[in-house]
Amino acid sequence: MVLKERLSLAASMVDKGHIPADIGTDHAYLPVYLVQKGICRRAFACDIKKDPLEKGRQNIALNHLEDKIETRLSDGLKGVGENEADTFIMCGMGADVIIHILSSCPYIFNERYTLIIQPMSKYYTLIEWLYKNGFHIILHRCTSEGERNYTVFKAKYVGKVKEFSPADTYVGKMDLQDSECRKFLKKEILKAEKRSLGDKSLLPLINELKEKLK
Repeated sequence: MVLKERLSLAASMVDKGHIPADIGTDHAYLPVYLVQKGICRRAFACDIKKDPLEKGRQNIALNHLEDKIETRLSDGLKGVGENEADTFIMCGMGADVIIHILSSCPYIFNERYTLIIQPMSKYYTLIEWLYKNGFHIILHRCTSEGERNYTVFKAKYVGKVKEFSPADTYVGKMDLQDSECRKFLKKEILKAEKRSLGDKSLLPLINELKEKLK
């Protein structure tokens, strides 16, 4: 299994020996890769829709990993027991969907679990939710696939609400010396500038983000 940049970055954040549940797995590319590479001895491939999950099953069977990767028809984390996985991967979903998934899972508020998240939109609202609900980001990186830029972060529950400014939710734990992170944030600033045409309250945020990039 060869992953493109977005999923490859997410896979690089999975701790060796952990048991991941890939939520919204689609073709189960991530679980197959993680098991093939020996990063994880077993994994769960979960999806809310039957058709993507069936494609995942086919891909798992094609790679002869039926004994190591279990598929689950699951609405978010509801189909995964609290003692079955210790890492939850959520890639390719909007921030609002991810927030709903996490908010609907009482057991996720525990330091034993690791979250690896690649939101497709409004990532800063997700970071705000994490900070307000006792999670801290421990690793935050960015990458590109063609013309699209992506951000992926790894978070854990620490039980302490983090103080933050609006700019902190945009920057997270990015290394702003890294070219991919700078590229990603510059595009987010451009998006904010377009929104500011109808909402002048965004101007202080935009100016602060520009200062951070200097």
